Amino acid sequence: MKSIPIDKLNTVLILISFGLAYIFPFELFIIVYAILGPLHYLTEINWIQEKKYFLNDKKWIYIILFFSIIIAIPSITNLSIFSSFQDYSILKILKYVLPKYTNHLFFISIVVAFSFLFIKKRNIQLVLIIIGILVAYFSHQISSYQMIIGVLLPTIIHVYLFTLLFMWYGNLKEKNNINSFNILLLLSIPIILLFINIDNSSYQFSETIKSIFTTNNFHVLNNSISKMISNKHESNFFFYEILDLKIQMFISFAYTYHYLNWFSKTSIIGWHKKITHKKSAYILLTWIIAVSIYFYNYSLGLSLLLFLSILHVLIEFPLNLLCVKSILNHYIKKDHTK
Repeated sequence: MKSIPIDKLNTVLILISFGLAYIFPFELFIIVYAILGPLHYLTEINWIQEKKYFLNDKKWIYIILFFSIIIAIPSITNLSIFSSFQDYSILKILKYVLPKYTNHLFFISIVVAFSFLFIKKRNIQLVLIIIGILVAYFSHQISSYQMIIGVLLPTIIHVYLFTLLFMWYGNLKEKNNINSFNILLLLSIPIILLFINIDNSSYQFSETIKSIFTTNNFHVLNNSISKMISNKHESNFFFYEILDLKIQMFISFAYTYHYLNWFSKTSIIGWHKKITHKKSAYILLTWIIAVSIYFYNYSLGLSLLLFLSILHVLIEFPLNLLCVKSILNHYIKKDHTK
């Protein structure tokens, strides 16, 4: 049986992701995040590791491992095993104070990745990183900085914008009409959702879905996008509000296609070839355990897997920067040849 070409397969995956997100906006997100998410983290981290993190500096991996642990700590403190220690000052600091500052680690990670990638002299690298730390410090009270860096960067920017940029870069290397159509289709999804009519009375969400969504603060992303679109200072999330429904459809679509796109491009980047039989067994076992924990207790799964989730976002920054650089270089060279 002849396999479907990858470009046509991606068209199908975009349409399927959008269709499912339209019908099951909250259910789809919760399910794919728990099932496809962990497998995506594990396989992508392995691939990037085999690619030497796209950097020559070994300090990078130690820095992002440390940052990922720090970012994940507040979520870990919510586990029931720490319930008897809630009155301890150190736990209060880790649970309530630390989260106010962890957003900066995403920004600093980008600065570190940029300096390691494009700056050769150590002293200049250090100066650039110090400047990045100072920028983060003085941006602490800026709400737009907090929203973009702390909320949107590890979520929508990672799963939607960077996926779009990778597709764009791939199409520049090998121009293809279907690939170009897929990029336009991906770009058009939020526009379609913006203007499409939705009958909110046709949706009914179970109390379990509502509880999982709100208990785990998934609505924070929805609220952030809502504030950006509606230009409101405050945004009250409601499951059956038209705007909240549309935003959640986009979020579910972005995450679903991000995962499916990764698993569909094995023939392009060959990430599966970097997985040995021994590693495959470890990844499969870890994935089964992760999904089982999610089904047992979603909040527990989210807390325990947050480290891997954050790590896979940070570890990709050098690749993201290289992709942006390649796209810019393509158009700069094109202008010079005119």
